[in-house]
Amino acid sequence: MLPLQIPGGPELLIIFLIYGIGLLLPVAAAVAGLYLLYKIRSDIGRIADALEE
Repeated sequence: MLPLQIPGGPELLIIFLIYGIGLLLPVAAAVAGLYLLYKIRSDIGRIADALEE
């Protein structure tokens, strides 16, 4: 780990990037999962409509 001597130096930027990526990954995964669920639901609805006819 980098020695944290200067507050607000490049170390802070690196820590911010690490935490930002760490927090964004689960959010992005959740959004992608919800989008895929919505897409699959609409596809299933279309297939069901096609089978009914």
